Amino acid sequence: MMQLEGFNELLARTDKWYLGNGGMLLYAPPFPQHLHVPGFWDECHWGDTAVPALLCVSVVLEENTAAGGRVLHELQPRLLDWQWTPAAIRARHALGLSTGPADWRESDIELEERRSIGPDSRLHCDIRLRGQAAAGQRLHVIAWTMRERPRDNEQLLLSDFWAADGSLSWRQSFASRAHGRGDEPLQLRIALHADRQPDSLQVTPSHGARVLPELRYTPLWDSLSADGQLNGKLEGRNLLGNVIHAGMHWQAADNTEEFALELDIALSESQPGSAVSGGPQDPDSAWREFLSLVPHFECSDPMLTRYYWYRWYGLRLNALPAAANYVAPAVTEGLSYFRGVITYSLMCHMFEARWLRDPELARGCLDNHIAHQTRSGHFPAHIYARHVNKNGFYHTDVGRAVMLTRLHHPDDAYAAKIYDPLRRLLGFYQKDRDREGMDLFDIRDQYETGQEFTSRYFFADDKADSYGWDHKLRLKGVDVSSYVYSLSGELLELAWQQQKSGDIKELTELKAHIHAAVNAYMWDEKRGWYMDYSAQKKQRSHFLAAVGCYPALFGLAGRERALRIGERLTDPAGFWTDWPLATVPQDDPYFSADPAWRGERANCPWNGRVWPMVNSHVCEVLERLAELDGDVYRPQLASFLRRYIEMMHFENGDAAGAGKDLTRPNCFEHYHPHNGSACEYRGVDDYMHSWVADLLLRYVAGVRVQEQRDNAVVKRSILFDPFPFGLESFFLSNCLVAGRELEVQWNRDRDGNSLPGYRIHVDNGLVHESEHIERFEFKL
Repeated sequence: MMQLEGFNELLARTDKWYLGNGGMLLYAPPFPQHLHVPGFWDECHWGDTAVPALLCVSVVLEENTAAGGRVLHELQPRLLDWQWTPAAIRARHALGLSTGPADWRESDIELEERRSIGPDSRLHCDIRLRGQAAAGQRLHVIAWTMRERPRDNEQLLLSDFWAADGSLSWRQSFASRAHGRGDEPLQLRIALHADRQPDSLQVTPSHGARVLPELRYTPLWDSLSADGQLNGKLEGRNLLGNVIHAGMHWQAADNTEEFALELDIALSESQPGSAVSGGPQDPDSAWREFLSLVPHFECSDPMLTRYYWYRWYGLRLNALPAAANYVAPAVTEGLSYFRGVITYSLMCHMFEARWLRDPELARGCLDNHIAHQTRSGHFPAHIYARHVNKNGFYHTDVGRAVMLTRLHHPDDAYAAKIYDPLRRLLGFYQKDRDREGMDLFDIRDQYETGQEFTSRYFFADDKADSYGWDHKLRLKGVDVSSYVYSLSGELLELAWQQQKSGDIKELTELKAHIHAAVNAYMWDEKRGWYMDYSAQKKQRSHFLAAVGCYPALFGLAGRERALRIGERLTDPAGFWTDWPLATVPQDDPYFSADPAWRGERANCPWNGRVWPMVNSHVCEVLERLAELDGDVYRPQLASFLRRYIEMMHFENGDAAGAGKDLTRPNCFEHYHPHNGSACEYRGVDDYMHSWVADLLLRYVAGVRVQEQRDNAVVKRSILFDPFPFGLESFFLSNCLVAGRELEVQWNRDRDGNSLPGYRIHVDNGLVHESEHIERFEFKL
């Protein structure tokens, strides 16, 4: 099992700042401006709602004057050192005097800071002052916030300031983001706690002001300048203005003063949490508990090992608990704008979270969609903390996601619970998305595939890129029909298990009909590819898209067609770019390697960029091809997955084409197909819209769970079959699959010592040993 210390050491960096811990609160500002300021001034997010300017820690130097008076200087921080790990940020600041951009005089005082975040939506900021104030000088520490209420929305409240026992709390409401997230404000209760009583405190309303992390521009400074302390008044109501300043103050007792500060954030109806001494959830303990659930994997390739653990960090960062609109824990699409649970990412998160020893997170991703399933049967596009977008919809491979989670964590009661909701989802596709009865299923707009701004939709509507979720087009989608085939297959298996004879007959026929329709209408013999189909035109599309290889993944393509797909897929003049794989071939009339659509910079273009979501699918397509021609496609898969992961790193010197810095992994929305650079202009790293840890466990460690049914007879097994990555060694342990404890060793033992050979342990017993890596099947 990976220890937190080793996990932090492996992923430690000086260029990263995201903090999360599976709670509603996240500290991951996309374009931070104030990282050098102690505290949390750049925006946090509670759910998908931005909560800015929560905490600034200011240090003030007081000096006696020759005339017997006193003067105050706000010491400005200058960042000396920054160390990020998934669990915490450690920063060291020099404090000095400044009167202008180029004027900075260092004092003898430094401030050390540790920022972290707990799973209970509590920010932690631990401060230590180091250095010696001179004779006649005193230091003051002020922990403060500046709350601003927009003037143009009377629904947004800022009220109920209250102080007691080293805590300062208030209620505040925040407007929902645009884009289908409802009109109801989010009401939060926020409390600032300290590990000691303040020497003084103050809450003062103000007319409008710039929200800056500089104490000298606030009324708190006025009080401190006049009396050496804050004024003790709690006046938390505006008369004409829209800003309130609030803070707590301490006079530092010596040159190594330490302060523990916390910010506790919850829904408004909740009571504010206890102060520091009241026992909040320890951030490090929460990380340790999470790591205890993760299969331990490491290998002789440091890039693969690091990225494996980096992926689990990303999943934990973007996880949410059962709270607000979430009936169970889940994983969001990403941070900031993307901090919602969405249908399209559902499969990605279930594929990866199923490897955890506890199925709660994997199942929770599905349970949230079932809880908000619409009357028509589809799952909602977006589930946010305070709003559910039931008008929108994404297509997703829920069938395989449920199947693989079920095989990893068998549970007949859970399977029975989800059967009817999944049947309703299938019914939606049959009724709403196949009105012609062709057993092929419709795309109604460019957004519901999650693949907007690409040429494929022009076959149905030459204005398809000009509208949003408006359901103005009809196009039988290759990807959509493949996903429905997968869903019908998993429902058929569940029907067998639950002895639903009528459903078994109906689903068996539906699967056969979809299989026949996809091959009759969507296969293009000349191009060797599956194409979208227009029922209105009674024609196949002439636009190729990467999703045309998906039928090979789902068993819809026979041997000959699958190998034809492999030839086109790996053609370097088509999809197989320098950094594969482009979402459309390079001869597409709308192809652009840069993030542009029809001459404009685009946010989410699918007209030639490399999307990790597609790459994860393609890796599995290559697995199916390897079953047909292992000599060609087994090394092809290994090469592709390694290149895919290598792409998801920053460049050396941040210059595209200068090579990758393999100590700085990332995961952005999309990448350049020729130089591999990420869409950093979007400001969103750790975007969880793909699956990678799952691929490493399946193909590098080689563990794949299988199921084959022949009418009433079903066979299940665990296949151990690593692909040829050319590794000197690898090791897998703490891996629970179908109730069995697995451990796999290649040229090393569990203590990291060299031990030649390939060994497989099941339930702590050796079941296979060989000199070389070889395929082994363990029957369940």
